[in-house]
Amino acid sequence: MVYYKLVFAAAFLPACLILYQLIPKKYRWVTLLLASVSFYSTFSIPRILFPVSGAVIAYGIGLWLEHFAKKQDNELSLIQGERDEVRSKKAEVRKKYTAKSRAVLILGIVLLVLIILFIKYTDFAIENVNAIFRGIGVERQFSPRNFILPLGISFYTLQAIGYLADVYWKKIPAQKNPLRLLLFLMFFPTIIEGPIAAYSQMSKSLYEGSPLDPDNIIAGYLRLGWGAMKKLVIADRLYPVVCWLYYKPNDAHGVQVIAAAVLFTVMEYMDFSGSIDMALGCGRMFGIILPENFKQPFLAKNASEFWRRWHISLGVWFKTYIFYPVSMSTAARKWAKFSKGKVPVHFSKTVASAMALFPVWLCNGLWHGPKWSYIFYGMFYFVVILWEFATEPLSDAILTRLKLNKEGKLVTVFRVLRTWIVIFLGELFFEANTVTDGFKLLGSMFRGFDLSILWNGSILEWGMDKADWVIVLITLIVIGIVNMIREKGTDITGVLLAKPLAIRWAAGLALILVILIFGQYGPGFLEVNLIYAGF
Repeated sequence: MVYYKLVFAAAFLPACLILYQLIPKKYRWVTLLLASVSFYSTFSIPRILFPVSGAVIAYGIGLWLEHFAKKQDNELSLIQGERDEVRSKKAEVRKKYTAKSRAVLILGIVLLVLIILFIKYTDFAIENVNAIFRGIGVERQFSPRNFILPLGISFYTLQAIGYLADVYWKKIPAQKNPLRLLLFLMFFPTIIEGPIAAYSQMSKSLYEGSPLDPDNIIAGYLRLGWGAMKKLVIADRLYPVVCWLYYKPNDAHGVQVIAAAVLFTVMEYMDFSGSIDMALGCGRMFGIILPENFKQPFLAKNASEFWRRWHISLGVWFKTYIFYPVSMSTAARKWAKFSKGKVPVHFSKTVASAMALFPVWLCNGLWHGPKWSYIFYGMFYFVVILWEFATEPLSDAILTRLKLNKEGKLVTVFRVLRTWIVIFLGELFFEANTVTDGFKLLGSMFRGFDLSILWNGSILEWGMDKADWVIVLITLIVIGIVNMIREKGTDITGVLLAKPLAIRWAAGLALILVILIFGQYGPGFLEVNLIYAGF
């Protein structure tokens, strides 16, 4: 059962809402937990063991960290004596408990990461070991284990690690109820594809049990329908075309390769952002506001801004729990001290940025899955973003010399189009089966380049007829207009909620009709799984 299925929107979700409202406020969070367990069980009952294991680890380690924090506070309160002596003794106590807490935090992170490494990356390791053995002439080969990934393992693992780090930093208290923590990790709207939320973002609304608000239900269903439209009308319609273009790296060439990269990017965005729209809509119905995951990413003026607009929750997680800690690490401080006055300031900052960005983008690539093409994708953005930062003074100087405004319309359009090239090139490798296939596709882009393919009827051989292309184009235009309005700061949902009931119903019915008439679903259509559910 997934968000865009009729059984979810018309049966499961209404039943959850009714039960939630009927249950006393104090126990409404239990309804959400039961709904989440039931939702997860539709995919696999035995694999519930994995999020439960993650919750048990996070619960135990969280309490352990809080135990050390309380012991530290108690010892500090008992210290007496001369001012300098007190200061020295307090420093020793803090140092002792910081070391203990850090060791416990590392233990918790290692346990959580070991689970995902074993399940997700065992076969990747076996594949590479076998390749090395073949390369050096060793006959021994290991058989792959073919583990089936538990639903949402990459998402709830990051949430669990973030929770432990926040307890360690004393941003939040440890959760005393293990079932409440389990709800946070496997809340059914977020378990498939996120967004990845911090505990502090969700805990209050998740557990307080506020009564249902009709406006929230209407807004939630509108967001759910909007996301389903993206998924069923555009993403699933483009799927056969992308397959036809992509998985023939020796045959596709010229405009076909460019179309492969562009159409895959569109398909991925509509699939992923559509799923997030559906998740946010479901959460809102219960009064739970989840973090936005997309903010008009294709209006970004550089790669760094693109990632502040695309998969925002993952970027925030990496920034909070990897980039900042590395930036404040001993190695970073030593570099800052060593380079001060010895090298140009911008060069020093570039090296410091490289130190913090490298683990971020390595982890980004690995997070997406056990493929070298994903790792290459992460390193691609590491290089691009570092290059942008390193050359920023030069770019600004050139614009000044040409008397061009960096934020002017002409320069902005150029920067946006340039960023599109980076995005499409990255996605070319992201979707390739191997890095080698990615480079083959890239090389084929410059072979047999013929723009007439776009209007001589050739695109009708890719898996969509004229009606399909028209439907995709019109729907993309509508979504583009909506995104432009949002970019100007207009809350479209808020505007709709302020309209008379008839207009709100009309908007909802229009979405339903578009999905029913133009959606790709039911007998005769290939069911396409959510892309990021595989990560």
